[in-house]
Amino acid sequence: MAGTTPDDFGRRRESRRTVLEGAVSVVAGGALAAVFGGRRGGQAARASTAVELPQPKVRTSVNGQLALTLTAMPGIVEMGAPRPVKTYTYDNAVPGYTWEVDPGDTILVDLVNNLPEQVHPPPMRMDRPHEWTWTNLHTHGLHVSPAGIADNVFLAVPPGETQHYEIPLPADHPGGIFWYHPHRHGGVTQQVRAGMAGMIVVRGDIDRVDEVRAAKEQIMVLQAIELGDDFQLLEPIPNPTTEEAFFPRTQILYTVNGALAPKITMYPGEVQRWRMVNAAEGKYMSLRLKDHDLNVLAWDGLTLAAPDTVELVMLSAGNRVELLVKAGKPGSYDLVLTPGSSQKPDIPGMPDSASQATPSAMEMAMPDMQGMPNVQGELTPRPILTVEVVGSGPAMSLPASLPVWDPPILPIRRYRRFAFTVERTPANEFVSFGIDNMPFDPNRPPVQVKLGTAEEWELRNALDTKLMAHAHVFHIHVNPFKITKINGRTLTTPLWRDTFVLTKSSGDSLTFQSNFVDFAGKFVDHCHVLSHEDLGMMEAVEVIP
Repeated sequence: MAGTTPDDFGRRRESRRTVLEGAVSVVAGGALAAVFGGRRGGQAARASTAVELPQPKVRTSVNGQLALTLTAMPGIVEMGAPRPVKTYTYDNAVPGYTWEVDPGDTILVDLVNNLPEQVHPPPMRMDRPHEWTWTNLHTHGLHVSPAGIADNVFLAVPPGETQHYEIPLPADHPGGIFWYHPHRHGGVTQQVRAGMAGMIVVRGDIDRVDEVRAAKEQIMVLQAIELGDDFQLLEPIPNPTTEEAFFPRTQILYTVNGALAPKITMYPGEVQRWRMVNAAEGKYMSLRLKDHDLNVLAWDGLTLAAPDTVELVMLSAGNRVELLVKAGKPGSYDLVLTPGSSQKPDIPGMPDSASQATPSAMEMAMPDMQGMPNVQGELTPRPILTVEVVGSGPAMSLPASLPVWDPPILPIRRYRRFAFTVERTPANEFVSFGIDNMPFDPNRPPVQVKLGTAEEWELRNALDTKLMAHAHVFHIHVNPFKITKINGRTLTTPLWRDTFVLTKSSGDSLTFQSNFVDFAGKFVDHCHVLSHEDLGMMEAVEVIP
């Protein structure tokens, strides 16, 4: 059981951790009935056998340091599935523990790799799965150094070895949610789809807003655990036949904090703060809470000027969103997930999608699918959580304004145009993913950027001759970016993100600006559909003094 350290937010922190803290690895089998049975959002209150949403254990910084040991290891985890799940874990838990820090703190991690050695490793190719039990650590979204033993994704930790990390946060780091996961090229997909991920919470100005401070906080790590028939993680296939996949699976479990279809209990008029990360390997997640608005506070740890009230949110793999949810009248309401993939991305909320504002026909019919199991199909809409509204309590309100994160863009020093590309043979057989037709090569000179300058980049989705609808997800380390255009159309309100979808059609594009400040060193940008990254869609970037 993780302890907490009193500080300015201590009393509020303690109150939100009193329900099932640390229960992510033990989920009652009653959740299974909630997954396998259809439910109708908004109907009269009813008894539920689902477990209350478990919260991951929390590791909190003390005297300016968060010091911990993080062990990558095989584990057997109860998720409420018919059998325990055999997978790769952090510390035998899925997801990993939540790390909670303040600006100016230093994160100290001893990363222990207890994953098994591969008995007959295949030849190491940069555009194929390889050494997938080697690992390292990436703190996704944090504005920290990429050099040395900080957030250096070029470090490699083989099985049986330990790597020490020291990651100082700037004193002015924005408060918000970020996350950690492996980033050893060639094995990222295998480890993230197994469940190796955890939330990072940085406290800041947003936590001092009265209405936000008063709301009960719910950490929600959303994952798509990819498994075989016996609920076990399957090995990658570096050279698959046309009937095989690089990353085989026969079923996917969509979990929230490692639980299948848990519940959250609220009283009418209660406001809760939901802090979500899409920690799946590559799935898009469109989320709608039946008969409730979602009041967005921040995207990717970057706070908006005021809550944005929406019907749904769409998270690409790697995205984070913070919401305030105000409970309606008594009843039971489903949080419905409509999944999408890079090859089938048309889900509600996808930019420029005709389905953006309306539920799909499958989603409309979903609550009546009695007896449909969670493994019914990777992209079938389903409830992943239920809100039970019961009882009574004090009235709560939403904030009118927020401490916006919107730094000015420095003078633009360079304009760059590049593309995510797919290479195929003349017979349309897959060869590799890449950037500007070049799969990742660690020996290739990196894209160089001058420290203390800004640049504007346009990223295009190049033609895929076989799959005409093929979406990607752009992510860059260290510095977030300000999106000014999507598919050539100027946005009325630019969007700050560190991860964003590149929509499906040939010629679709993102135009964004970024300040390259504070940290020199080498890092990467890549597609955060992690199988695309492991198969070559990544490049090195170096910020030089």
